Amino acid sequence: MKNFSRPLLGLSICTAVMAAQADELPTILIEESVAINPNASEPDRYNRTRGLSSDGGEFLRQLNGVSTSRFGGRGLEPIIRGQSQTRLNILLDGAYVHGGCPNRMDPPASWAALETYEEVTVLKGVQSLIYGAGGSGGTVLFERDTRDLAEEKGIHGRVSVAGSDNGVQYDVLGDVVAAGEKTYLRAFAEIKDAENYQDGDGREVRSAYDHRQGGVILGLTPSDTQLFELTYERNDFEDALYPGAGMDSPEEKGNFYRLKYEDEFQTGWLDAIKLETYLNDVDHLMNNFSLRTPPVYTMGPNIGLPMKRETPTTSETTGGRLVMDSGAGKTNWQYGVDLQRNERDAVLNNVDSGQPVALSFMWPGVTIEQYGVFAEATTALSEKNRLKYGLRVDQVNYSADKADDKPVMASPNMAYTTYYGITATDDDETNIGGLLRFEKDLTQDLTLFAGLSRSVRTADATERYMNKWNSNASNRWVGNPGLESEKHHQIDLGVTQKTRRYEVNAVVFYDDVSDYILRDTARGQSGILQTDNAEIYRNVDAELWGVELDGSTRLTETLDLSTSLAYVRASNMTDNDRPIAQTPPLNGKVQLDYSAENWGLGSRIRFADRQDRIDDLSKQEV
Repeated sequence: MKNFSRPLLGLSICTAVMAAQADELPTILIEESVAINPNASEPDRYNRTRGLSSDGGEFLRQLNGVSTSRFGGRGLEPIIRGQSQTRLNILLDGAYVHGGCPNRMDPPASWAALETYEEVTVLKGVQSLIYGAGGSGGTVLFERDTRDLAEEKGIHGRVSVAGSDNGVQYDVLGDVVAAGEKTYLRAFAEIKDAENYQDGDGREVRSAYDHRQGGVILGLTPSDTQLFELTYERNDFEDALYPGAGMDSPEEKGNFYRLKYEDEFQTGWLDAIKLETYLNDVDHLMNNFSLRTPPVYTMGPNIGLPMKRETPTTSETTGGRLVMDSGAGKTNWQYGVDLQRNERDAVLNNVDSGQPVALSFMWPGVTIEQYGVFAEATTALSEKNRLKYGLRVDQVNYSADKADDKPVMASPNMAYTTYYGITATDDDETNIGGLLRFEKDLTQDLTLFAGLSRSVRTADATERYMNKWNSNASNRWVGNPGLESEKHHQIDLGVTQKTRRYEVNAVVFYDDVSDYILRDTARGQSGILQTDNAEIYRNVDAELWGVELDGSTRLTETLDLSTSLAYVRASNMTDNDRPIAQTPPLNGKVQLDYSAENWGLGSRIRFADRQDRIDDLSKQEV
């Protein structure tokens, strides 16, 4: 169970000291939706370097409006505007990565080796349609720019070493680029070791893990505008402890392949083209005995003996995206196609005898395919007014090849019939999304904006096909093959002012959701046939709204002060304004940064209010 800490006021203070030349540090570019043109926003000084983060998810939570939940020391799940998991589009250098754990020990951001990315972009809400279907909560882009690093010819690189005495013990990275006139080669490797940490009361929290990561990027630049780039990356995790789950992960590995082509044109109707393809495969193993003491049988012939359970899983994702740019008069167009195919298998095994015996097919040979076409444009209505608009259409196909296969316990289709009266059949859906956004410059440094959007998310492999069966009904977890796609209709309004001395941003947003996919418990609701407290999924109507405020000011030439505050309220309207589980409370931060010529000193205080809107019927919180 993933939990937020719930003190009346939780404070964490982070200090960092840098003692290196600024031009030797990696640039981490943070772009938030409160900037009218996210591609032109300037990161705060503290974002140009990073503290010691376990993964990409932990790094993201320094941003206003981004919270996280977690099972252990790694695998932090980002939450943007009250939405997480597949309500966020998270791309690693243009590729989707779907983790191998049905319980999300390894969400996509956990596979981002942060130090090897030059830019991190966060788009809150729906600001673009080109990065895939859905994305109602936002889009996160981890991007490398090796071509820019290769502008410096010859062999060059960097080494970084970081550590702490509570949590991540050490993090060692090497990153080298060898660049010629038309080609370049980049190689990077990282070793990270984390031990259990002690909380504020001196209690040891199980959170250790080992991480080994490396990659090679080969680039070819036949001309100033052309780029061909091939990437291979490997991530290995071992002995990862998860106190919030019933199992730990003794090993997990991911292999990532990417191929990229870019070109720009000076004449004709096409200004630029970008083609990205990728293949990612993840193997995940978790059990309840390698890294912890297993429970024992309390009845039956094995009473008093260890109850050993293990779940091997696989997740393979292939896909690509073709984006073309064209300009006509005062309008710039981006349009293209994308596709994504994800195949997942997971089985819960009894290994009491040393040989695996299948108890449940948790992901019963699931395949989800998505094919999308999109077009969006930005038109300069006048010198101070801009309009952005677009349309996206997606075709989704989904199936579960092992739905009729029966392990020791119930087959997936037996489980679906028990709770929903249906079975899993090959099916498809067509989803339509759109975007309309208006921006107006009131003065040179003051801008207003308003946005409307529709986004549609299909149910993921767990929501639609999960089958974790148990003789005790309250321990069952069953997906729903009959789920409707989730439709979000959002509006956001904001203002931003940026001067040489200060910057202020404010945003309010409202999201009306039809067929919100709710993880719930079986209590005989409409469409649910049982009242046995098993975990199930159903469609409800929901509303989410919130406010985000942040600002920064330069107190002196070397001293900066920044602060932020975010609030979101998420409600299940079908069940009479029932709170939606795992919604962050009011939270924010205050940060002070001192920057000298060659070094800096910073301090950050993060705070969170008590969350009183708890879903007492959800096993995610109770």
